[in-house]
Amino acid sequence: MKNIKTLLLVSLLMGTTSMAMTSKVENPELVKGTSIGKYAKPGAPVDITYITEHVDVGEESHIHIVLSSRMTSGNMHVKIHLDKGLEANETLAKSMTIPMKADKGEYPIDFKVSADEDGLYYVKFLVSIKKKGFRAFAVPVYVGSGVLKNSKKSIQKTKNGENIVVSPAQETIIKK
Repeated sequence: MKNIKTLLLVSLLMGTTSMAMTSKVENPELVKGTSIGKYAKPGAPVDITYITEHVDVGEESHIHIVLSSRMTSGNMHVKIHLDKGLEANETLAKSMTIPMKADKGEYPIDFKVSADEDGLYYVKFLVSIKKKGFRAFAVPVYVGSGVLKNSKKSIQKTKNGENIVVSPAQETIIKK
């Protein structure tokens, strides 16, 4: 009887531990954002609106991006970079040129991504228009728990109590 209770307790603890290690997203939540109406730094006259899905590990997140501009001619050059660990599930052009037209102010970009680990990932866009400048955007993609994973650096304190981060350095001494 004692062995059965111990076995049940161990299986219960292992079950709750494994459930805590993986977070499940029951229904994909939509994450929306825009730069329209926000402070715009000097640069290319481009705004972004996005919708992403908060999904579980290994599932596809649908990314819907709309780049908008008041420019009526010229080309918009877009470079796309995915965070490490985030994979495009279809052929995604890392660089594209979009011709701008007078009758069209919005330019959609759709693709799907997935990740094998929980976390908060970013799809980064660098948009440039000739003689108008650049704009950089980052679109968040939440997978599983959706928590940003930072590498923790050891924080030390000076004798005055100030926090400092000690980074490795290399010194080269050249004798003449």
